[in-house]
Amino acid sequence: MYNYFNRKGWVVLWKKKKIKHFKLVERHELKEYLECEKFKKKNGIPNYSKIGKVMNKNRNTIRLEAKRLKEEYDPKKANDDYKNKRKKSIKYTTIRKKVVNHIRKILSKRRYSPMLIIYEYEKKYNEKFPFSHVTLYKYIEHGVFDEEDNEIKKKLPFKGKKFKTKKKKDDRGQLTNIRFIEEAEHKKGTFGWFQMDCIVGKDHQSACLTFTKEKSLYTICFKLDHHNSEEVNKAIKSIFRNKLYKQNIKGIITDQGKEFSKWKEIEKITNANVYFCDAGTPTQKPKVERMNRDIREYLPKGTDFNQISQKEINKVMKIINEKPRLSLGWLSSKEIFLKNINI
Repeated sequence: MYNYFNRKGWVVLWKKKKIKHFKLVERHELKEYLECEKFKKKNGIPNYSKIGKVMNKNRNTIRLEAKRLKEEYDPKKANDDYKNKRKKSIKYTTIRKKVVNHIRKILSKRRYSPMLIIYEYEKKYNEKFPFSHVTLYKYIEHGVFDEEDNEIKKKLPFKGKKFKTKKKKDDRGQLTNIRFIEEAEHKKGTFGWFQMDCIVGKDHQSACLTFTKEKSLYTICFKLDHHNSEEVNKAIKSIFRNKLYKQNIKGIITDQGKEFSKWKEIEKITNANVYFCDAGTPTQKPKVERMNRDIREYLPKGTDFNQISQKEINKVMKIINEKPRLSLGWLSSKEIFLKNINI
């Protein structure tokens, strides 16, 4: 696939893919095979795999051709149908320069998903985006929007790669005498519940505490001087100096990391119960894990948090908390948080 700008400011894309279409003679052959008992299964249905081997074509190609008409297969009618559709088919796709510039501009500043790029375009220009988010992803993957020395694909979340969780056993020392998540009596989406976690920096020598509101996904990220329980409790004290958080908290869900071993002190600071996930089950606190992924896009693994100030972290969190989200009806975490908070 390649592209260029024409005089009208459109990007023209050609698909350089050679496809061997059925000829009329082959359609007559296919008709014979479909009716032949040797090329049928025991239940009387045509065996597309056998026919494909004889005709040197993929079984799905045979299947689609056999079902081209919504009636008994007729070679001449199928050939006429093919010709009519061929005439109407688009030989190339065009994209306006405005669309290209919008995509490049957004991805130069933000790590936005294709769906969010489309939402921002429709909001800004008050018109429908010319194609779906799936097609946009394909175009980005094929380098349609790339500039010189600037691969747009690398600007996508996770550089366009699929995110996969690693199924590892949690072999850390488990906490005792704790409340488990099953004891937390709350409905999903109830305002006032927090999920808590830690993001670890380079060589485990630095860390940040992340605090996420379940309903709004509003997240606080607080830098720790050391990755231990004392520093976690100091950070929580600093966060809950803000009376708004203290007035609106109903409970905290976290994992069994040693940094949360002084959970009884956390309960005293927040006036709320702390509930723990089962060992090695981060999926029980999906909201904070999801927000950690967003933070990692700006502060990737291997980042030394000792070299980054809280001000820099706050700038990142401002971007993340003000980002529109499909799961929130294209509102931001900050907007949902402010709508629900009791002042």
